[in-house]
Amino acid sequence: MFINLTIKKVRDGRYKKLKNMADILIRNAIFLEQTEEIKLIPITARTAKMLSNDNFRSILTQELLSAKKNISGTAAVNLENLYNQLNLDKYAVKRLRSRRWHIKAKAIQELGIMGQKTHLNKIYRSTNNKNDLVRMEAQTTIVKLYGFEGLRFLDVVSYQISEWQQIKLLQELSRLAPDNFSGIEKWLNSTNMSVIVFALKLVRNYHRFELYDRITELLNHPNEVIRLEAIYTLEKIYTNETSKVLIDKYPLETLKNQKAIVKALQDVGYDDDIPVLIQFLGQDENELKRLIVRTIANINPEGLTEVENLPQSNQYPLDQIIKQIKGELI
Repeated sequence: MFINLTIKKVRDGRYKKLKNMADILIRNAIFLEQTEEIKLIPITARTAKMLSNDNFRSILTQELLSAKKNISGTAAVNLENLYNQLNLDKYAVKRLRSRRWHIKAKAIQELGIMGQKTHLNKIYRSTNNKNDLVRMEAQTTIVKLYGFEGLRFLDVVSYQISEWQQIKLLQELSRLAPDNFSGIEKWLNSTNMSVIVFALKLVRNYHRFELYDRITELLNHPNEVIRLEAIYTLEKIYTNETSKVLIDKYPLETLKNQKAIVKALQDVGYDDDIPVLIQFLGQDENELKRLIVRTIANINPEGLTEVENLPQSNQYPLDQIIKQIKGELI
């Protein structure tokens, strides 16, 4: 027990000493005044010697990554310069060749955080890696480094892009100024269903109205999820014909997609659509009935009068639904 505590104490002391050296170096880099020419960060002979020490290099790298995540501007550039000055990228590149997925994924993340664009090709190869986490890290890093241009991995990716990964990619893109990027037309025709879904999200997030006709074509896609995403997208890039297009597809759709169509009509529907919506009330699903009545009220509150004139308006559940929707309008 005593021996173990002694060993732990020695290790902790050694770690604190190495961490202190790393912190001093990072502080010097952060507060270095930047000029037009890249300045070398002053490094003591002792620190330079310690760079051959795996433990010190590991601690220094982790501290650099931690600091870089929390700062921006000149200080962040200085940290990238320090990373380059110490040639720490070569160790990350070496780890990229590891067969252990967690080591490879961590190396990719490191290169991304430290802005290592020179290693694009090495990272790009992993965007279609068979391991989920390696693939996700590579895709996110490419977008982090190259923005919308980095989305070119969508041309070749064969594995499905998870919902979570799509959210992460969209978050990375949201930090950038909107760009009239190309490639969406190709992605909307991909054989990878998740690529089409992601492309549809890009269309609606960046309001690519010029792709309206292609999106309406996707309402005929055999995949239910793609049709659902197309419905969501048309809600954001609609024209005065969109409500008619959606209503025509309504009888052919699954219940989930029918609900999405009715909800979309709250924003894109017209008074002329109300009679057709009233016909849809003949379906038995109560939640769908509620959505339809709410949509009618959203399009025109006076449309509720037509609903109240229906023979079944004084019967459950329609009588309760009408009462609820009327209450929402007050």
